[in-house]
Amino acid sequence: MMRVNTAYLLDPETTIFKPVELPVSMGIRPIYDLIGCRLLEVVRFDERHTLFVDEEGLKEGLTAFAVFDGYPQALAGKIALVGGDGREPYTSPLISLEDAAQYFKCCRPVLDPVFAKADEISAGGIIIAGALAGLQCRIERRAPTLVEGEA
Repeated sequence: MMRVNTAYLLDPETTIFKPVELPVSMGIRPIYDLIGCRLLEVVRFDERHTLFVDEEGLKEGLTAFAVFDGYPQALAGKIALVGGDGREPYTSPLISLEDAAQYFKCCRPVLDPVFAKADEISAGGIIIAGALAGLQCRIERRAPTLVEGEA
C-alpha cells in the first residue's frame, strides 16, 4: 500500500477548498500535477506550513485569484497547503481545513452595467435615459467553500 499525505487544495476559480491525498514516495512531483503548473513558487503560510502556487499564474486573461492574509500580492491558480517548511519531505497540514480557510479570500473581477440616469451627451451622441452607458469593474471577494472528506 502506498503511503500518502494530505494537502489542502484551494481553487480560486470555484472557491473550493478541500483535502486531497498525495503519494509520499513521488516527492514534490504530485504537487506540480495537482496545481497544473511548470514552475512552483513557495510561500510561507506560517512556521509549520507552506503554500505551493503557480509561479506563472498571474497572467493576462486572469478570471480569478486568491488573497492570502499578510502576503503582498495576489496568488493565481490552484494553491496547495502542506505541512513543513517547503523542503522535502512535506507532511500533512497540522491545522484544520476550517482554520486554514480563514486566511484566504477568493476573488474575481465582476462587470456591473452602468445605465444613463437622464439623457446624456457623449462623444458618440445622445444616450437615452435607461440605456447602457458603460460598464464598471469591481472585485468580488468570497471565503473559500469547504469540502470535507475528499482525502
